[in-house]
Amino acid sequence: MKGRARRWARRIWKVISAVSVRTKIMGIVLSLVLLLGGGVTLQVRATMARTLSRELDQRGVSIARDLAARSTDLILTNNLYALHELLHDTMQNNDDLRYAFVLDTQGRVLVHSFDQGVPPDLLTVNPVRSDEHHRLQILDTEEGLIHDVAVPIFDGRAGTARVGLSEERLRDQMAATTRQLVLITLLVSLAGVLGGYLLTLVLTRPVKALVEVTQAVARGDLSRRAPRWADDEIGHLGDSFNVMVEELALAQKESEAYNRQLLRRNRELAATAAVAQAVSSGQLDLAGTLDRALRVVLEVTGLQAGWIMLLTEDGRRASLSSWIGLPREIAQRDTEFRFPDCECACVLESRHPLVIHPLDPACPILPVDLGGGRLPTCHVTVPLLTRARVLGVLNIASDDPARFDESELTLLNAIGRQLGVAIENARLWEELKRRDALRGQLLEQVITAQEEERKRIARELHDQTGQALTSILVGLRTLETDPNPMRIREIKHIVADTLDEVRDLALELRPSVLDDLGLAPALQRYVRACAGRYHLRTDFQTVGLEEVRLPPAVETALYRIVQEALTNVARHAAADQVSVLLETRGDSVVAIVEDDGCGFEVERLMDGALREQWLGLHGMRERAELLGGKLTIESSPGAGTTVFVEVPLENGNR
Repeated sequence: MKGRARRWARRIWKVISAVSVRTKIMGIVLSLVLLLGGGVTLQVRATMARTLSRELDQRGVSIARDLAARSTDLILTNNLYALHELLHDTMQNNDDLRYAFVLDTQGRVLVHSFDQGVPPDLLTVNPVRSDEHHRLQILDTEEGLIHDVAVPIFDGRAGTARVGLSEERLRDQMAATTRQLVLITLLVSLAGVLGGYLLTLVLTRPVKALVEVTQAVARGDLSRRAPRWADDEIGHLGDSFNVMVEELALAQKESEAYNRQLLRRNRELAATAAVAQAVSSGQLDLAGTLDRALRVVLEVTGLQAGWIMLLTEDGRRASLSSWIGLPREIAQRDTEFRFPDCECACVLESRHPLVIHPLDPACPILPVDLGGGRLPTCHVTVPLLTRARVLGVLNIASDDPARFDESELTLLNAIGRQLGVAIENARLWEELKRRDALRGQLLEQVITAQEEERKRIARELHDQTGQALTSILVGLRTLETDPNPMRIREIKHIVADTLDEVRDLALELRPSVLDDLGLAPALQRYVRACAGRYHLRTDFQTVGLEEVRLPPAVETALYRIVQEALTNVARHAAADQVSVLLETRGDSVVAIVEDDGCGFEVERLMDGALREQWLGLHGMRERAELLGGKLTIESSPGAGTTVFVEVPLENGNR
């Protein structure tokens, strides 16, 4: 719907913009006059209708009340002739009166003004009670709307007087007034058109002269000047235009000097725009982005062979990511040949493009055919930069070192920075997809864990608590017939054991001490429980948290992170000792869990393919990051593991 409205708006604007300024001004004046005249006509008509209708109702009530008052004695004396004369005089003295009749207390017509008798349907409408001053009802008849007024005579004890007033005269007055207003509007519109024509003549004449001078200047004639018609805005515009033409004539010579530089700059901008379009189109996958970008770079430079290598995090190794114009085997060998000992590797330090000429005799790209039997004699290496960090290099081969002049290297340097940003964006996109997949698996694990926990609780309630309660019930029934003191002690023992089991179950779901006393007492109790449950030597220390409560969200997150870390120690670490440290550091709270277990390769585990048994580590990281914190794991095979989590106590965490 919005699109259709915009299309119609564009079509209307196209038609309006195609006409001259004179036509637009006259159209605006005429439209305003017609709009104002039409609005005034409609408003006056509506006001007249309300006023005349109200006056008609008041007159109807007045006529009916007068008729009722004057007919009271005539009805009581049964003087129907005089009553008929009264009704006849009333009809003669009121032009708007369509009918009138008088009813007795039984609803019978005493006198009326109809030629063929009172219509039966009219007798049943608009009944009036004896305690009412009057009753007004508008009837929709074949002759139009009739304002029917009913008035009780002598408080209803002598009958009812009914009169009906027609709107015909009201409509005639409104129609006459409307015709007068329309005529006035037409006359004012005519005067407005004449005034608009004179106004447009005054405005457009100097504008047309200015347009003619502008067209002459556009053709290169800088000697023309705009005439000054008056000391107004258009006159000032003409003066400003003349000054502009004079300055334009002076600048014409300077512009010729800048043309060559501008052309070079335009080429650079076009090239960078083409590369930007290439890296921004399609999906943000790294391989596709680099392929599209390399193809555009070769098209911009007019060269045939190029390849892109990406560096590892430490910058010591390179991997082939994209290549065009040379076999993959050669590009791969060149990648292995160049890093870290090749001359072109120095761009990692200089962060500026470097032309390699002549090529090393052992360079793998020497036999590459660039077309027409041409062999490469040089290549340029361009660093791919983002925030002063080199992510990789772009290489382009050529048989002419002169192709890589200063302007070309400047262009390639800008392209290298663009590609660096594109690479970082693609990597961020892949990291985002990986994290989305991780969140999905974490959510699935949470749901599964919830269901397993519910099953476990149901089993424990059924197998332990349920059986204990059954034993208590049986024992109580036995006591009803045999109150044995030994049996009573037995039942008390069962009740105490059941109470302990229910309390342990509640603590496993959420320890009440976490809500009552805070994070430090809750963790101290949990560490002590793990020592007994998993046969570990434990050490728990707190610094700066004495009698200090943290926000509930921080306490819950840190408790669950430490709980998961201790669970991993018990399940996977084969450790003998574990220590837990909880302390505040400035505006942050820090928790450290350290064990002497078997350890593992952190980078391979955290960055590799996700497996169900390692989702707990990712869940710990997610909990920390949701509070703006970070989780760090330090470990190596055989050297134990340290889990370090830091959560800020600001940005809403206080």
